[in-house]
Amino acid sequence: MGSQVSKVEDTVHELYRKTWPEAWYLTPSFLASLGALGYVGYALSKGKPVASSPNVSFLHLIGVSGGFGVSFWITTVHGRAVQRMLTRDEFATVQSHLSNVYFSSTAILASLSLGTFLLRHPFKAWSRESNKMGMALIAALVAAELNSIFLNPLVTNLMFDRNNIEFLQGAKSTEDIERLTRNDPKYRVVSNKFNLFHSISMVSGFVYHGIQWYHLFYLADRCIVL
Repeated sequence: MGSQVSKVEDTVHELYRKTWPEAWYLTPSFLASLGALGYVGYALSKGKPVASSPNVSFLHLIGVSGGFGVSFWITTVHGRAVQRMLTRDEFATVQSHLSNVYFSSTAILASLSLGTFLLRHPFKAWSRESNKMGMALIAALVAAELNSIFLNPLVTNLMFDRNNIEFLQGAKSTEDIERLTRNDPKYRVVSNKFNLFHSISMVSGFVYHGIQWYHLFYLADRCIVL
């Protein structure tokens, strides 16, 4: 069964690679992020609160639970574990594929949380209490979209540029990389840019993850389950 699923996935991926346009604005991750913004725009346009329903509540819970789950896994488990097991080149390849899926997923999940919140609590009718949660969800969406649309592609390209220079210069050890940093101005510029934007991306990711904790506490405070 597993091998059959893998064959189907490989076929779909190969078909996508051969037929889908290579323009950055047509990549699935970018389109997914735009779709997420579109859903929030739809929710904003409603103006009046919709009636409470299991469907809206279910979508809202998918947004917060999914957002918390994927960000918790990536933030606390995956990154450090993979970084210890793989070489720099292998890690870069894995991250370049995984980060597209991860950041576009967080954008979609953040839009579900904010969009369903806006359906029940229209922006113009926010109370002091709902204002705090609404602003937090907006911040989470901004952080997710910033990573998905701008920072992730930039950091990925800089990562490959840096790794290519290391490969061409035969830099494999920590000492080799330190030598490159001292003696190669181009490598130093690329490395500094990578460190800068990667740090911004990490901070943005921590903001998103922190808001998921706050969101869970907000819901727990209003839904006693024990």
